Amino acid sequence: MEYSKGDKVRFKDAAGSAVVTMVEGAIIYVEDTFGFEHGYEAHELLPYQTMEVGHIPVKDEKRRMLQPAAQQVDRLIIDLHSHELIESTSGWTKYEILNHQLDKARQTVNEAKRRKVAKVLIIHGKGSGRLKDEVHHMLSRMGGLSYYFADFADGGYGATEVQILVSKH
Repeated sequence: MEYSKGDKVRFKDAAGSAVVTMVEGAIIYVEDTFGFEHGYEAHELLPYQTMEVGHIPVKDEKRRMLQPAAQQVDRLIIDLHSHELIESTSGWTKYEILNHQLDKARQTVNEAKRRKVAKVLIIHGKGSGRLKDEVHHMLSRMGGLSYYFADFADGGYGATEVQILVSKH
């Protein structure tokens, strides 16, 4: 992508937008919304695109409910990949990202217990296994559940399924 002076851009790995002030060879200089000028390579920027929304027709007939509102959900799914949980990891340490991922997994399991949902699918990815190990360690300390690697169709080798155990008291 070629940029020229005055183009509005956004950052690939950070929040915010900027305006191109100068292009010098492979370096594109932009002024951010705070008035600071920074130099970036073209692959670090994305064109800022706006969409115009016209009139959207509304159907006169009422929508029919496809499922009853009281139908029980049988499984919650949480994808712990950082790009699914965090808009931009810029400024986050690996430790902070890992803790955020574990917090989201814990919240989802607790939500399943609260809503009496039988299973939770936690997608942690294959990677080096650090997130998987931490998720399994967290689950081993939580009571009232069992966990195992999910079926290949449910996330390959990069997912863990949690079974919420119900006490018969």
